[in-house]
Amino acid sequence: MSMFEVCAKCGHVGRNNYVEKVFAVVAKDAKTAAKITRQLPRVKHHQKDAIRYVNEIDADRYWEIRNRNEEDPYFKCGSIQDQRRMCADITILPEPKAVEYGRGSYEESSRKRFYDGTKAIRNPKKYYRSAAYDERHSA
Repeated sequence: MSMFEVCAKCGHVGRNNYVEKVFAVVAKDAKTAAKITRQLPRVKHHQKDAIRYVNEIDADRYWEIRNRNEEDPYFKCGSIQDQRRMCADITILPEPKAVEYGRGSYEESSRKRFYDGTKAIRNPKKYYRSAAYDERHSA
């Protein structure tokens, strides 16, 4: 078994934001180390680019990272109030996709407008399920 240093995107710092944190992991290879890290708490599990890099390390560096993470206030917080109070100096980074499109990183909906006659419909799914649509188009 080898020891790896894995840098990952961590969440719980606001919408469309993340914090990069380094984790020390013991695994048989780098791919397995990345998979283990992705499942750790606070790591952004569902993002393709959640794992920034993976490097093989020695035992001294492994214990240095473990000790640093045990003392890190970000990992000790139990609520948002604790985080605001204890983690005022963490570097919060914006998600690149969210900045580029001006919306959530997972939200990639179509911007196509829907109309019923001349009336613009804001939420077509809700509108077509409503009774108003059924009454107008049942005849």
